[in-house]
Amino acid sequence: MVVVPYKPWRRFALVVFLVMGMGAVSAGGYLFGQYAASRNHLVTSADNQRLIQELASVRDEAAALRSQVTISGRTSVMDQRANEEVQSTINSLRQRIMQLEQDVSFYRQVMAPEQLETGLIIAEFDVTPAETPNHYRYKAVFRQAGAGDSVMEGRVEIAVSGVRNGESVEMPLQDLVPEPGTVESTLNFRYFQNIEGDIQVPEDFVPRQIEVRADSIKPTERKVEKIFNWTAVLEG
Repeated sequence: MVVVPYKPWRRFALVVFLVMGMGAVSAGGYLFGQYAASRNHLVTSADNQRLIQELASVRDEAAALRSQVTISGRTSVMDQRANEEVQSTINSLRQRIMQLEQDVSFYRQVMAPEQLETGLIIAEFDVTPAETPNHYRYKAVFRQAGAGDSVMEGRVEIAVSGVRNGESVEMPLQDLVPEPGTVESTLNFRYFQNIEGDIQVPEDFVPRQIEVRADSIKPTERKVEKIFNWTAVLEG
């Protein structure tokens, strides 16, 4: 039997670290729960329910880890490999907590439009590489602010600009989708709307920017445009 030198500071640091992680999870869960409870009549989407379930799952995982560390602290010999696995799991939970806090922040903005600018807003645009080369998954998020319970209606145009055969070109998104006619271009939502799908970039085309243009006709008329850097959204 190999006896590892007893280092109480290591168990103490691990327990403190875990408790900090639990505090962040509890705070994030409490914040979202309190806010969602007061505004649950505004947002009832499947995404909101998924967020609540994920927060509950993270809290359960963190509680289980704290129990594991407490039990391990009662013995003078702890397996080093198990200790490293616990630390790795805690790090993963920290990253997940950060992501959930960002999601909570986004939903708070959606549910509190009076604090934001009025009208149609292009919130974000994401591009994710697919398994097949030159294939990507895109998602655009639109929301409105300061319009109460009014339904937002409008249209969207998305184009990708870049270099092809040494020349600058702009390609409409519908020219990049594997199946023509599948690009959604109509806006009709109360709080927010996602427009997403798949695109295939030609081998001789080097994307540089994504240009998103949106026009709202109800409840107010407004034109908005936003340019996203291709490399930034791909890495983000």
